[in-house]
Amino acid sequence: MDQGTIDQARGARTQSLFRDVNERVREINEAFSTVVPHGDWICECADDACSQRIALTLEEYEIVRADPRRFIVAPSDPHFLPELERIHERAERYWVVEKYGLAGDLAAKVDPRAVGLRGRNVASRL
Repeated sequence: MDQGTIDQARGARTQSLFRDVNERVREINEAFSTVVPHGDWICECADDACSQRIALTLEEYEIVRADPRRFIVAPSDPHFLPELERIHERAERYWVVEKYGLAGDLAAKVDPRAVGLRGRNVASRL
């Protein structure tokens, strides 16, 4: 396996882990959404040391999650890896990136909303 393939797999894995966390955070944000319109979400960039928070409404989050290849990231270049993804949308509070190639295929494969996968550990699916 070449280094490019390994890098794509690692990037997809890291972002998928953060997405899995946000799926759990969603329930908390939903409970408070009538009082606090913007929930706190975790940046889903490929940097496994990133802990930046992003403010999104539930509707914004659901729009991103409609495509398993898309992730929310903090709105700045360090959170974007052009070798693994393209910028789908730039908003003031967040960017939406879309994985392509092998990274996109892997991200779609481990989507926690896919039938039979919700609630299972993402790492065990890679």
